[in-house]
Amino acid sequence: MKTVSKNQTDTRILVLIVAYEAESHIASVLSRLPAEIWNNSRFQILCIDDASCDSTAELATKWRKEHQAENIVVLKNRNNQGYGGNQKLGYKYAIDHGFNYVVLLHGDGQYAPEVVADIAKTMEEEKSDVYLGARTWSYWNARAGGMPRYKYFGNKILTWVQNLITGKNLIEYHTGLRGYSVPFLQELAFALNSNDFHFDTEILLQAFYNEAKIIERPIPVHYGDEVCRVNGPVYAFQVFLATLHYALIKFGILNSPQYRRKQVDRYIDKAGSAWSSHGQALSMLAKYPTKKILDIGCGNGSVARRMMQAGNLVHGMDRADYHTAAPWSGFSQIDLDRDAITLDTSSFDAIVCLDVIEHLKRPEELLLRIREAQKGETAPLVLLCTPNIAFITVRLALLLGFFNYSDKGILDIDHSRLFSRQSFLRMVRNSGYDVLEFAGIPAPWDFAVGGFLGRVLVATHGFLARLWPSMFAFQMLVACRPRPNLSQIMSNAREFQNIDTMTKKNMEQTAV
Repeated sequence: MKTVSKNQTDTRILVLIVAYEAESHIASVLSRLPAEIWNNSRFQILCIDDASCDSTAELATKWRKEHQAENIVVLKNRNNQGYGGNQKLGYKYAIDHGFNYVVLLHGDGQYAPEVVADIAKTMEEEKSDVYLGARTWSYWNARAGGMPRYKYFGNKILTWVQNLITGKNLIEYHTGLRGYSVPFLQELAFALNSNDFHFDTEILLQAFYNEAKIIERPIPVHYGDEVCRVNGPVYAFQVFLATLHYALIKFGILNSPQYRRKQVDRYIDKAGSAWSSHGQALSMLAKYPTKKILDIGCGNGSVARRMMQAGNLVHGMDRADYHTAAPWSGFSQIDLDRDAITLDTSSFDAIVCLDVIEHLKRPEELLLRIREAQKGETAPLVLLCTPNIAFITVRLALLLGFFNYSDKGILDIDHSRLFSRQSFLRMVRNSGYDVLEFAGIPAPWDFAVGGFLGRVLVATHGFLARLWPSMFAFQMLVACRPRPNLSQIMSNAREFQNIDTMTKKNMEQTAV
Protein backbone atom coordinates (compact mmCIF):
# COMPACT_ATOMS: atom_id res chain seq x y z
CA MET A 1 0.00 0.00 0.00
CA LYS A 2 1.37 3.44 -0.91
CA THR A 3 0.77 6.75 0.82
CA VAL A 4 -0.63 9.70 -1.09
CA SER A 5 2.19 11.63 -2.70
CA LYS A 6 2.27 15.35 -1.88
CA ASN A 7 4.80 18.13 -1.80
CA GLN A 8 6.42 18.62 1.58
CA THR A 9 4.88 22.07 1.88
CA ASP A 10 1.43 20.51 1.54
CA THR A 11 2.04 17.64 3.94
CA ARG A 12 0.42 17.93 7.37
CA ILE A 13 1.68 16.02 10.39
CA LEU A 14 -0.20 15.34 13.60
CA VAL A 15 1.88 14.68 16.70
CA LEU A 16 -0.39 12.56 18.91
CA ILE A 17 0.51 12.54 22.62
CA VAL A 18 -1.42 9.93 24.57
CA ALA A 19 -1.29 10.71 28.28
CA TYR A 20 -2.59 9.25 31.51
CA GLU A 21 -1.61 10.41 35.00
CA ALA A 22 1.37 12.22 33.42
CA GLU A 23 1.42 15.51 35.36
CA SER A 24 5.06 14.94 36.33
CA HIS A 25 6.21 14.64 32.74
CA ILE A 26 3.82 16.37 30.32
CA ALA A 27 5.42 19.83 30.50
CA SER A 28 8.87 18.31 29.89
CA VAL A 29 7.59 16.32 26.91
CA LEU A 30 6.13 19.46 25.32
CA SER A 31 9.29 21.46 26.01
CA ARG A 32 11.49 18.81 24.38
CA LEU A 33 9.55 18.80 21.11
CA PRO A 34 11.63 20.37 18.29
CA ALA A 35 11.31 24.15 18.18
CA GLU A 36 10.70 24.02 14.43
CA ILE A 37 7.27 22.41 14.81
CA TRP A 38 5.77 25.07 17.09
CA ASN A 39 3.39 27.47 15.34
CA ASN A 40 4.28 25.70 12.10
CA SER A 41 1.23 25.22 9.88
CA ARG A 42 2.49 21.79 8.79
CA PHE A 43 2.38 20.45 12.34
CA GLN A 44 -0.29 20.14 14.96
CA ILE A 45 0.13 18.65 18.43
CA LEU A 46 -2.86 16.81 19.88
CA CYS A 47 -2.58 15.85 23.54
CA ILE A 48 -5.35 13.55 24.77
CA ASP A 49 -5.59 13.07 28.53
CA ASP A 50 -7.34 9.75 29.13
CA ALA A 51 -9.52 10.79 32.07
CA SER A 52 -6.58 11.24 34.46
CA CYS A 53 -7.28 11.94 38.11
CA ASP A 54 -4.30 14.31 38.26
CA SER A 55 -3.61 17.64 36.53
CA THR A 56 -2.19 16.37 33.23
CA ALA A 57 -4.67 18.25 31.00
CA GLU A 58 -4.49 21.40 33.12
CA LEU A 59 -0.69 21.50 32.99
CA ALA A 60 -0.64 20.91 29.22
CA THR A 61 -3.11 23.78 28.76
CA LYS A 62 -1.06 26.02 31.03
CA TRP A 63 2.09 25.21 29.03
CA ARG A 64 0.29 26.12 25.80
CA LYS A 65 -0.68 29.53 27.16
CA GLU A 66 2.72 30.28 28.66
CA HIS A 67 4.53 29.44 25.42
CA GLN A 68 1.87 30.92 23.11
CA ALA A 69 1.71 27.67 21.20
CA GLU A 70 -1.18 28.09 18.77
CA ASN A 71 -0.90 24.64 17.14
CA ILE A 72 -1.55 22.46 20.17
CA VAL A 73 -4.96 21.05 21.10
CA VAL A 74 -5.56 19.52 24.52
CA LEU A 75 -8.47 17.11 24.98
CA LYS A 76 -9.56 15.19 28.06
CA ASN A 77 -11.75 12.08 27.92
CA ARG A 78 -14.67 12.00 30.30
CA ASN A 79 -14.25 8.23 30.68
CA ASN A 80 -11.03 6.27 30.52
CA GLN A 81 -10.64 4.67 27.08
CA GLY A 82 -7.47 2.69 27.71
CA TYR A 83 -4.14 2.99 25.91
CA GLY A 84 -5.56 1.61 22.65
CA GLY A 85 -8.83 3.51 22.90
CA ASN A 86 -6.95 6.79 23.33
CA GLN A 87 -4.98 6.11 20.15
CA LYS A 88 -8.19 5.38 18.24
CA LEU A 89 -9.46 8.87 19.06
CA GLY A 90 -6.22 10.44 17.84
CA TYR A 91 -6.28 8.52 14.55
CA LYS A 92 -9.94 9.43 14.01
CA TYR A 93 -8.98 13.06 14.57
CA ALA A 94 -6.15 12.77 12.02
CA ILE A 95 -8.50 11.31 9.40
CA ASP A 96 -11.28 13.82 10.02
CA HIS A 97 -8.91 16.81 9.86
CA GLY A 98 -7.05 15.83 6.70
CA PHE A 99 -3.60 15.06 8.05
CA ASN A 100 -1.10 13.01 6.05
CA TYR A 101 0.94 11.46 8.86
CA VAL A 102 0.57 10.79 12.58
CA VAL A 103 3.52 10.45 14.95
CA LEU A 104 2.66 8.73 18.23
CA LEU A 105 4.31 9.92 21.42
CA HIS A 106 3.80 8.97 25.08
CA GLY A 107 3.07 11.63 27.65
CA ASP A 108 5.35 10.09 30.29
CA GLY A 109 8.57 10.97 28.47
CA GLN A 110 9.72 7.38 27.89
CA TYR A 111 10.24 8.09 24.18
CA ALA A 112 12.31 11.01 22.89
CA PRO A 113 10.12 13.93 21.70
CA GLU A 114 13.20 15.41 19.98
CA VAL A 115 12.97 12.92 17.09
CA VAL A 116 9.37 13.71 16.05
CA ALA A 117 10.34 15.96 13.12
CA ASP A 118 12.92 13.44 11.92
CA ILE A 119 10.31 10.67 11.95
CA ALA A 120 7.94 12.78 9.86
CA LYS A 121 10.73 13.64 7.41
CA THR A 122 11.77 9.99 7.05
CA MET A 123 8.21 8.85 6.40
CA GLU A 124 7.74 11.55 3.76
CA GLU A 125 10.98 10.72 2.01
CA GLU A 126 10.48 6.96 2.02
CA LYS A 127 6.72 7.06 1.42
CA SER A 128 6.23 4.58 4.23
CA ASP A 129 2.96 3.52 5.81
CA VAL A 130 4.38 2.60 9.23
CA TYR A 131 7.44 3.82 11.13
CA LEU A 132 8.74 1.84 14.12
CA GLY A 133 11.35 3.20 16.49
CA ALA A 134 13.26 0.10 17.61
CA ARG A 135 14.75 0.17 21.11
CA THR A 136 16.11 -3.38 21.26
CA TRP A 137 18.40 -3.20 18.23
CA SER A 138 21.28 -3.37 20.73
CA TYR A 139 21.45 -4.88 24.18
CA TRP A 140 23.93 -2.21 25.31
CA ASN A 141 21.75 0.59 23.92
CA ALA A 142 18.77 -0.74 25.84
CA ARG A 143 20.72 -1.19 29.05
CA ALA A 144 22.37 2.23 28.75
CA GLY A 145 18.88 3.76 28.58
CA GLY A 146 17.82 1.99 31.76
CA MET A 147 15.75 -0.84 30.28
CA PRO A 148 15.65 -3.66 32.86
CA ARG A 149 17.19 -6.94 31.75
CA TYR A 150 13.94 -8.86 32.20
CA LYS A 151 12.13 -6.38 29.97
CA TYR A 152 14.82 -6.53 27.30
CA PHE A 153 14.86 -10.33 27.13
CA GLY A 154 11.09 -10.58 27.48
CA ASN A 155 10.74 -8.15 24.56
CA LYS A 156 13.23 -10.12 22.42
CA ILE A 157 11.64 -13.50 23.16
CA LEU A 158 8.13 -12.26 22.44
CA THR A 159 9.32 -10.56 19.23
CA TRP A 160 11.04 -13.80 18.17
CA VAL A 161 7.82 -15.77 18.70
CA GLN A 162 5.83 -13.21 16.71
CA ASN A 163 8.34 -13.23 13.86
CA LEU A 164 8.15 -17.03 13.82
CA ILE A 165 4.35 -16.97 13.58
CA THR A 166 4.07 -14.14 11.06
CA GLY A 167 7.13 -14.93 8.93
CA LYS A 168 8.42 -11.38 9.39
CA ASN A 169 11.78 -10.17 10.66
CA LEU A 170 11.15 -7.12 12.82
CA ILE A 171 13.56 -5.93 15.49
CA GLU A 172 10.77 -5.01 17.90
CA TYR A 173 6.97 -5.25 17.92
CA HIS A 174 6.46 -3.40 21.20
CA THR A 175 7.79 0.10 20.72
CA GLY A 176 5.51 3.00 21.55
CA LEU A 177 7.29 5.47 19.26
CA ARG A 178 5.54 5.06 15.93
CA GLY A 179 4.39 6.86 12.85
CA TYR A 180 1.47 6.05 10.53
CA SER A 181 0.36 7.48 7.22
CA VAL A 182 -3.26 8.58 7.33
CA PRO A 183 -4.18 6.89 4.01
CA PHE A 184 -2.94 3.67 5.61
CA LEU A 185 -5.10 4.27 8.69
CA GLN A 186 -8.11 4.88 6.49
CA GLU A 187 -7.75 1.36 5.11
CA LEU A 188 -7.85 -0.25 8.56
CA ALA A 189 -10.66 -1.24 10.89
CA PHE A 190 -8.55 -0.02 13.83
CA ALA A 191 -11.72 0.91 15.71
CA LEU A 192 -12.28 -2.84 16.18
CA ASN A 193 -8.89 -3.34 17.85
CA SER A 194 -8.42 -3.76 21.57
CA ASN A 195 -8.48 -0.73 23.87
CA ASP A 196 -5.71 -2.35 25.90
CA PHE A 197 -1.94 -2.20 25.48
CA HIS A 198 -1.79 -4.86 22.75
CA PHE A 199 -3.55 -2.40 20.43
CA ASP A 200 -0.03 -1.68 19.14
CA THR A 201 0.40 -5.33 18.16
CA GLU A 202 -2.99 -5.54 16.46
CA ILE A 203 -2.48 -2.47 14.30
CA LEU A 204 0.92 -3.81 13.28
CA LEU A 205 -0.65 -7.15 12.34
CA GLN A 206 -3.23 -5.23 10.29
CA ALA A 207 -0.30 -3.56 8.54
CA PHE A 208 1.10 -6.99 7.67
CA TYR A 209 -2.29 -8.13 6.41
CA ASN A 210 -2.62 -5.08 4.18
CA GLU A 211 0.98 -5.41 2.93
CA ALA A 212 1.91 -1.96 4.21
CA LYS A 213 5.39 -0.52 3.79
CA ILE A 214 7.03 -0.70 7.23
CA ILE A 215 10.37 0.86 8.17
CA GLU A 216 12.31 0.44 11.41
CA ARG A 217 14.93 2.80 12.76
CA PRO A 218 17.03 2.56 15.96
CA ILE A 219 16.04 5.00 18.70
CA PRO A 220 17.55 5.89 22.07
CA VAL A 221 16.07 4.32 25.18
CA HIS A 222 15.00 6.14 28.33
CA TYR A 223 13.60 4.54 31.46
CA GLY A 224 13.08 7.04 34.27
CA ASP A 225 10.57 7.46 37.06
CA GLU A 226 7.52 6.94 34.87
CA VAL A 227 4.94 4.44 36.16
CA CYS A 228 4.66 1.22 34.15
CA ARG A 229 1.00 0.24 33.92
CA VAL A 230 1.52 -2.86 31.78
CA ASN A 231 0.98 -6.26 33.39
CA GLY A 232 3.80 -8.15 31.67
CA PRO A 233 2.48 -11.75 31.70
CA VAL A 234 -1.06 -10.65 30.76
CA TYR A 235 0.29 -8.43 27.99
CA ALA A 236 2.50 -11.23 26.60
CA PHE A 237 -0.45 -13.65 26.57
CA GLN A 238 -2.71 -11.11 24.82
CA VAL A 239 0.00 -10.40 22.23
CA PHE A 240 0.50 -14.13 21.58
CA LEU A 241 -3.25 -14.71 21.13
CA ALA A 242 -3.58 -11.70 18.81
CA THR A 243 -0.65 -12.90 16.68
CA LEU A 244 -2.01 -16.44 16.51
CA HIS A 245 -5.43 -15.05 15.58
CA TYR A 246 -3.83 -13.08 12.74
CA ALA A 247 -2.01 -16.20 11.47
CA LEU A 248 -5.21 -18.26 11.44
CA ILE A 249 -6.98 -15.50 9.53
CA LYS A 250 -4.05 -15.20 7.13
CA PHE A 251 -4.30 -18.93 6.43
CA GLY A 252 -8.05 -18.61 5.77
CA ILE A 253 -8.98 -20.66 8.83
CA LEU A 254 -10.67 -17.89 10.81
CA ASN A 255 -12.33 -14.63 9.86
CA SER A 256 -12.72 -11.23 11.48
CA PRO A 257 -13.86 -7.83 10.17
CA GLN A 258 -10.77 -6.56 12.03
CA TYR A 259 -8.76 -7.96 9.10
CA ARG A 260 -10.66 -7.08 5.97
CA ARG A 261 -9.25 -5.56 2.82
CA LYS A 262 -11.40 -3.18 0.83
CA GLN A 263 -10.06 -4.83 -2.31
CA VAL A 264 -8.66 -8.34 -2.47
CA ASP A 265 -6.35 -9.51 -5.24
CA ARG A 266 -7.82 -12.87 -6.16
CA TYR A 267 -5.41 -13.54 -9.00
CA ILE A 268 -2.13 -14.24 -7.21
CA ASP A 269 0.59 -16.05 -9.15
CA LYS A 270 1.11 -19.22 -7.13
CA ALA A 271 2.68 -21.24 -9.94
CA GLY A 272 6.17 -20.48 -8.60
CA SER A 273 5.47 -22.96 -5.78
CA ALA A 274 5.53 -26.60 -6.86
CA TRP A 275 3.16 -27.39 -3.96
CA SER A 276 0.48 -24.83 -4.87
CA SER A 277 -2.67 -25.66 -6.82
CA HIS A 278 -1.26 -23.78 -9.82
CA GLY A 279 2.11 -25.50 -9.60
CA GLN A 280 0.49 -28.93 -9.25
CA ALA A 281 -1.87 -28.22 -12.16
CA LEU A 282 1.05 -27.27 -14.43
CA SER A 283 2.90 -30.44 -13.42
CA MET A 284 -0.18 -32.57 -14.13
CA LEU A 285 -0.73 -30.81 -17.44
CA ALA A 286 2.86 -31.54 -18.50
CA LYS A 287 2.07 -35.28 -18.50
CA TYR A 288 -0.27 -34.86 -21.47
CA PRO A 289 0.49 -33.66 -25.03
CA THR A 290 -0.93 -30.15 -25.47
CA LYS A 291 -0.59 -27.36 -28.00
CA LYS A 292 -3.83 -25.42 -27.61
CA ILE A 293 -5.36 -24.64 -24.20
CA LEU A 294 -8.52 -22.88 -23.01
CA ASP A 295 -7.99 -21.09 -19.68
CA ILE A 296 -11.42 -20.58 -18.05
CA GLY A 297 -11.38 -17.98 -15.26
CA CYS A 298 -7.96 -16.90 -16.49
CA GLY A 299 -7.77 -13.63 -14.56
CA ASN A 300 -4.60 -11.67 -15.24
CA GLY A 301 -2.96 -14.59 -17.03
CA SER A 302 -0.43 -15.62 -14.36
CA VAL A 303 -0.94 -19.34 -15.07
CA ALA A 304 -1.47 -18.79 -18.79
CA ARG A 305 1.93 -17.15 -19.20
CA ARG A 306 3.63 -20.27 -17.84
CA MET A 307 1.63 -22.47 -20.20
CA MET A 308 2.69 -20.19 -23.05
CA GLN A 309 6.33 -20.53 -21.99
CA ALA A 310 5.89 -24.29 -22.44
CA GLY A 311 4.98 -23.67 -26.09
CA ASN A 312 1.16 -23.64 -25.87
CA LEU A 313 -1.33 -21.29 -27.47
CA VAL A 314 -3.74 -20.15 -24.75
CA HIS A 315 -7.23 -18.71 -25.20
CA GLY A 316 -8.37 -16.76 -22.15
CA MET A 317 -11.94 -16.71 -20.81
CA ASP A 318 -13.23 -14.67 -17.87
CA ARG A 319 -16.08 -12.48 -16.65
CA ALA A 320 -13.85 -9.40 -16.56
CA ASP A 321 -11.98 -8.03 -19.56
CA TYR A 322 -8.40 -9.31 -19.31
CA HIS A 323 -7.70 -9.44 -23.05
CA THR A 324 -4.62 -7.20 -22.68
CA ALA A 325 -3.24 -9.00 -19.61
CA ALA A 326 -1.30 -11.62 -21.56
CA PRO A 327 -0.40 -12.50 -25.18
CA TRP A 328 -3.53 -14.59 -25.66
CA SER A 329 -4.20 -16.45 -28.88
CA GLY A 330 -7.78 -15.27 -28.27
CA PHE A 331 -9.95 -13.99 -25.46
CA SER A 332 -13.65 -14.40 -24.60
CA GLN A 333 -15.47 -12.30 -22.02
CA ILE A 334 -18.45 -14.23 -20.67
CA ASP A 335 -20.46 -14.65 -17.47
CA LEU A 336 -19.49 -18.18 -16.45
CA ASP A 337 -22.68 -18.53 -14.40
CA ARG A 338 -25.00 -17.71 -17.30
CA ASP A 339 -23.51 -17.48 -20.77
CA ALA A 340 -23.15 -20.37 -23.18
CA ILE A 341 -19.70 -21.31 -24.45
CA THR A 342 -19.70 -20.61 -28.18
CA LEU A 343 -16.20 -21.99 -28.83
CA ASP A 344 -15.75 -25.57 -29.99
CA THR A 345 -14.22 -27.04 -26.85
CA SER A 346 -13.08 -30.13 -28.72
CA SER A 347 -10.68 -27.92 -30.69
CA PHE A 348 -8.56 -27.54 -27.53
CA ASP A 349 -6.15 -30.15 -26.22
CA ALA A 350 -6.81 -29.07 -22.64
CA ILE A 351 -9.17 -26.86 -20.65
CA VAL A 352 -7.85 -25.39 -17.41
CA CYS A 353 -10.34 -24.18 -14.77
CA LEU A 354 -8.45 -23.40 -11.56
CA ASP A 355 -10.01 -21.89 -8.41
CA VAL A 356 -13.16 -21.00 -10.35
CA ILE A 357 -16.04 -23.40 -9.75
CA GLU A 358 -16.34 -22.46 -6.06
CA HIS A 359 -17.28 -18.93 -7.15
CA LEU A 360 -20.15 -20.16 -9.33
CA LYS A 361 -23.71 -20.69 -8.18
CA ARG A 362 -24.15 -23.71 -10.49
CA PRO A 363 -20.73 -25.19 -11.32
CA GLU A 364 -22.36 -28.32 -12.75
CA GLU A 365 -23.85 -26.20 -15.53
CA LEU A 366 -20.42 -24.92 -16.52
CA LEU A 367 -19.18 -28.49 -16.83
CA LEU A 368 -22.24 -29.41 -18.88
CA ARG A 369 -21.73 -26.37 -21.16
CA ILE A 370 -18.12 -27.46 -21.76
CA ARG A 371 -19.44 -30.88 -22.84
CA GLU A 372 -22.23 -29.43 -24.95
CA ALA A 373 -19.78 -27.15 -26.78
CA GLN A 374 -17.86 -30.19 -28.11
CA LYS A 375 -18.35 -30.51 -31.85
CA GLY A 376 -15.46 -32.78 -32.80
CA GLU A 377 -14.74 -36.34 -31.79
CA THR A 378 -11.67 -35.55 -29.67
CA ALA A 379 -12.42 -34.80 -26.03
CA PRO A 380 -10.09 -32.30 -24.32
CA LEU A 381 -8.31 -32.90 -21.04
CA VAL A 382 -10.03 -30.83 -18.32
CA LEU A 383 -8.27 -29.73 -15.11
CA LEU A 384 -10.42 -28.57 -12.21
CA CYS A 385 -9.26 -27.25 -8.84
CA THR A 386 -11.37 -26.27 -5.83
CA PRO A 387 -11.03 -26.01 -2.00
CA ASN A 388 -11.79 -28.95 0.29
CA ILE A 389 -14.58 -28.01 2.69
CA ALA A 390 -13.78 -31.15 4.72
CA PHE A 391 -10.24 -29.94 5.47
CA ILE A 392 -9.26 -30.81 9.03
CA THR A 393 -9.29 -27.23 10.36
CA VAL A 394 -12.83 -26.67 9.06
CA ARG A 395 -13.92 -29.90 10.71
CA LEU A 396 -12.35 -28.88 14.00
CA ALA A 397 -13.90 -25.42 13.79
CA LEU A 398 -17.33 -26.97 13.23
CA LEU A 399 -16.74 -29.30 16.18
CA LEU A 400 -16.16 -26.19 18.32
CA GLY A 401 -19.19 -24.43 16.84
CA PHE A 402 -17.36 -22.07 14.44
CA PHE A 403 -18.05 -21.49 10.76
CA ASN A 404 -16.04 -18.42 9.83
CA TYR A 405 -15.81 -16.78 6.42
CA SER A 406 -12.68 -14.83 5.46
CA ASP A 407 -11.17 -12.71 2.70
CA LYS A 408 -9.35 -15.71 1.30
CA GLY A 409 -8.98 -19.41 1.86
CA ILE A 410 -11.53 -22.19 1.91
CA LEU A 411 -14.32 -20.07 3.39
CA ASP A 412 -13.71 -17.07 1.15
CA ILE A 413 -16.68 -14.71 1.49
CA ASP A 414 -17.08 -14.81 -2.32
CA HIS A 415 -17.39 -18.61 -2.49
CA SER A 416 -20.82 -19.89 -3.47
CA ARG A 417 -20.32 -23.66 -3.68
CA LEU A 418 -17.90 -25.85 -1.77
CA PHE A 419 -17.13 -29.56 -2.00
CA SER A 420 -15.62 -32.43 -0.10
CA ARG A 421 -13.51 -34.95 -2.00
CA GLN A 422 -16.48 -37.28 -2.43
CA SER A 423 -18.95 -34.59 -3.52
CA PHE A 424 -16.39 -33.04 -5.89
CA LEU A 425 -15.72 -36.33 -7.67
CA ARG A 426 -19.42 -37.15 -7.72
CA MET A 427 -20.24 -33.78 -9.36
CA VAL A 428 -17.55 -34.33 -11.99
CA ARG A 429 -18.79 -37.84 -12.83
CA ASN A 430 -22.47 -36.87 -12.73
CA SER A 431 -21.72 -34.06 -15.17
CA GLY A 432 -20.49 -36.64 -17.68
CA TYR A 433 -16.74 -36.79 -17.14
CA ASP A 434 -14.32 -39.65 -16.64
CA VAL A 435 -11.85 -38.95 -13.83
CA LEU A 436 -8.24 -39.64 -14.83
CA GLU A 437 -6.29 -38.30 -11.82
CA PHE A 438 -6.91 -36.78 -8.39
CA ALA A 439 -4.39 -34.86 -6.28
CA GLY A 440 -4.67 -33.38 -2.78
CA ILE A 441 -3.03 -29.95 -2.47
CA PRO A 442 -1.53 -28.67 0.82
CA ALA A 443 -2.14 -25.23 2.32
CA PRO A 444 0.16 -22.48 0.97
CA TRP A 445 2.51 -22.43 3.94
CA ASP A 446 5.42 -21.35 1.77
CA PHE A 447 3.46 -18.21 0.82
CA ALA A 448 1.95 -17.51 4.24
CA VAL A 449 5.00 -18.23 6.42
CA GLY A 450 7.89 -18.19 4.01
CA GLY A 451 11.48 -19.18 4.64
CA PHE A 452 12.72 -22.55 5.82
CA LEU A 453 9.78 -23.05 8.20
CA GLY A 454 7.31 -22.47 5.36
CA ARG A 455 9.08 -25.03 3.17
CA VAL A 456 9.08 -27.62 5.94
CA LEU A 457 5.40 -27.06 6.71
CA VAL A 458 4.26 -27.25 3.10
CA ALA A 459 6.30 -30.42 2.43
CA THR A 460 4.89 -32.09 5.55
CA HIS A 461 1.38 -31.03 4.70
CA GLY A 462 1.87 -32.21 1.12
CA PHE A 463 2.71 -35.71 2.39
CA LEU A 464 -0.42 -35.75 4.58
CA ALA A 465 -2.58 -34.46 1.71
CA ARG A 466 -1.45 -37.38 -0.45
CA LEU A 467 -1.84 -39.87 2.39
CA TRP A 468 -5.39 -38.85 3.40
CA PRO A 469 -6.73 -36.26 0.94
CA SER A 470 -10.28 -36.22 2.31
CA MET A 471 -8.96 -34.98 5.65
CA PHE A 472 -5.74 -33.12 4.87
CA ALA A 473 -6.09 -31.73 1.34
CA PHE A 474 -6.50 -27.95 1.49
CA GLN A 475 -7.46 -27.94 -2.20
CA MET A 476 -8.34 -30.69 -4.68
CA LEU A 477 -7.16 -31.08 -8.27
CA VAL A 478 -8.80 -33.36 -10.80
CA ALA A 479 -7.86 -34.29 -14.36
CA CYS A 480 -10.82 -35.61 -16.34
CA ARG A 481 -12.23 -35.96 -19.85
CA PRO A 482 -15.80 -35.21 -20.92
CA ARG A 483 -17.76 -38.07 -22.44
CA PRO A 484 -19.51 -37.43 -25.80
CA ASN A 485 -22.58 -35.22 -25.53
CA LEU A 486 -26.00 -36.21 -26.85
CA SER A 487 -25.53 -34.34 -30.14
CA GLN A 488 -22.34 -36.29 -30.82
CA ILE A 489 -23.98 -39.60 -29.92
CA MET A 490 -26.96 -38.78 -32.13
CA SER A 491 -24.66 -37.88 -35.00
CA ASN A 492 -22.90 -41.22 -34.70
CA ALA A 493 -26.23 -43.05 -34.53
CA ARG A 494 -27.34 -41.48 -37.85
CA GLU A 495 -24.05 -42.39 -39.48
CA PHE A 496 -24.45 -46.07 -38.52
CA GLN A 497 -28.07 -46.04 -39.80
CA ASN A 498 -26.90 -44.90 -43.25
CA ILE A 499 -24.26 -47.67 -43.37
CA ASP A 500 -26.88 -50.22 -42.34
CA THR A 501 -29.23 -49.14 -45.15
CA MET A 502 -26.46 -49.24 -47.74
CA THR A 503 -25.44 -52.75 -46.65
CA LYS A 504 -29.03 -54.02 -46.97
CA LYS A 505 -29.37 -52.62 -50.50
CA ASN A 506 -26.06 -54.23 -51.54
CA MET A 507 -27.26 -57.62 -50.24
CA GLU A 508 -30.52 -57.35 -52.18
CA GLN A 509 -28.69 -56.50 -55.43
CA THR A 510 -26.34 -59.46 -54.96
CA ALA A 511 -29.27 -61.86 -54.47
CA VAL A 512 -30.89 -60.69 -57.74
